[in-house]
Amino acid sequence: MDPMVWRNTMGQFATGVTVITTLDQEGNPLGMTANAFTSLSLDPPMVLICVDRHSATLTELAATGKYCVNILEKSQESISRQFAKKGGNEKFLGIAYHAGETGLPVLEGCLTSVECVVEDVLEGGDHLVLLGRGLHIHTPEGAAEPLLFYRGKYAALDKAGA
Repeated sequence: MDPMVWRNTMGQFATGVTVITTLDQEGNPLGMTANAFTSLSLDPPMVLICVDRHSATLTELAATGKYCVNILEKSQESISRQFAKKGGNEKFLGIAYHAGETGLPVLEGCLTSVECVVEDVLEGGDHLVLLGRGLHIHTPEGAAEPLLFYRGKYAALDKAGA
């Protein structure tokens, strides 16, 4: 299978956009943009994220054993782009966040954020799949719309048919 054909095919599936946050071993915030996220189980409450094996954040995620999934709102494209770059805690410059119940960085203005503890790590080709048990949910007041990713570009809901 040609990798670019596969990537373009998978790009036909619209996804939400998240920023996964964690802490390094010194307690500094780290984060990365990810759209490989899904709900896994209601009982117990679980989600999964998929992280590239070459991601510098992966090492810290594994060491910390916990992460926060911040589901981005449509106005947060610039945050998605900032966390998609390589780097460390400098990604947090200018980003509003607070420490959640587990001490993890919870980004402000998101649709919702879920703090998780890693329950298991599975092999997934060039990625690792981190199964996380949901511990705390942060949902701000007010309705908003999700930031979407479709065919390699940011997208918005088309509410004309709603």
